[in-house]
Order: sequence, then C-alpha cells, then structure tokens
Amino acid sequence: MGGKILFDLSSLNQMQLDAIREIGNIGAGHAATAISEMLGCTVEIDIPKAELVSIYNLDSYYDDPRAGYAAVFASSDNDKPFNFMFLIREADVSKIVSMLVAKQFGMEMDASSMPQDMVESALGETGNILLGSFLNSVNGLLGISSGITTPSVTHDTLASILSVVSAMFGQYGDIALVTKTQLNVMPAGQTQGQSESIDANILMASEPDALEMLLMKLGVI
Repeated sequence: MGGKILFDLSSLNQMQLDAIREIGNIGAGHAATAISEMLGCTVEIDIPKAELVSIYNLDSYYDDPRAGYAAVFASSDNDKPFNFMFLIREADVSKIVSMLVAKQFGMEMDASSMPQDMVESALGETGNILLGSFLNSVNGLLGISSGITTPSVTHDTLASILSVVSAMFGQYGDIALVTKTQLNVMPAGQTQGQSESIDANILMASEPDALEMLLMKLGVI
C-alpha cells in the first residue's frame, strides 16, 4: 500500500499565496516588536513575499550567491514542523551584535573585538527572539502551543546556507515555497538617511504537511 500523497506545492492558488503572505505580515510584526524592544531601536518591516521558487534558483533569488551571510536556523517542535531561518549579511552581524551589547550591558563595544563565542551567543539569542515571536503568531492562528528548537548558528556563503533549504524541499519536489520578510533595523537616535540600516530576512520554509494544516485552519483549502 502506498504512503500518504504529499500536498503539492505547485498547486497553490493566488488566494492561498495571499493567505501565506498575511501570515508573514503578522509574524514579521510580532518579530519586529520583539527585536525593537530587545535592541532599543526602531525596526521597520517591508511587505512580506510568499513565492514558489525553483530549488535550483533559490540562492540567486535573495542576493549574490557568493556573498557572506550568517544564518540562525530553528524549527517548531511539533510533529508537523515549520522551519525558520534568520538571515543577515556578514557585514551587518557586527552592527546588530554591538547594538545588543549596548542595550543589555549599557556599554559600547565593537563586535570585532569580542570573543567569537560571545558573538555566536548574541546572534543565537537574536534569532531565538525573532523566530520564536514569528512562531508564536503561527501558533495563534493554528490554536496550538508548539515551542521552538534550540537555534543553530552558521556562517557561510549565501549559496551554501540556502542549499539546506533546497535539500529539505528536494525531498518533496523541485519547488520551494519561501516566505521572505525583510526587517530594517535603525540604530537608536538616528533617522532614515542619517545612517545605514541593517537589512535582515526571516524565511519560513514549511514542509508540505505543515503548510496543508495551516491552509486548512485558514479556510483556504
């Protein structure tokens, strides 16, 4: 007897994609509020995207595949997990870590002078707050109370990092559904145009079973 037929990502219609974008909007709003409080600064979010992308083109969808990035991975801990990734350019890692240290310890410190394990810990904490807040909004929509796994931090080229997402979706086909939400972090006391903002992305890459459950709860399937 054959196994369960997996939900076909390529069959998603416009209404379902719009519903997923709205989830991204709600989740990003929660995440922006949490990181704003954590860093003591203004955080703005761009309109989320939810798109079907070939797993073979996933790296070039975001940026130069050769660019250096840091990523924090985490998943929900239920039996139909949602997978999340906080993605930030390597050049911006020191900025966000320095802001976190300044807020939590009341001292200015250049991240380049910090021990690497301290930088990793700060990145992991940032990702945990962001991704946990995003997951809480999904939990609210589903009426469940799943937690988030311990985040893992990695540094590599964008192509190598996103190959993890490609490999995950490769189990189900050659199409990935990726929700992309950009957060613009503005240091305290500065306004748009006075300083360079920090661009970071939150990705939600749902496995077919988890996505089907979510769309059923939203009444669009």
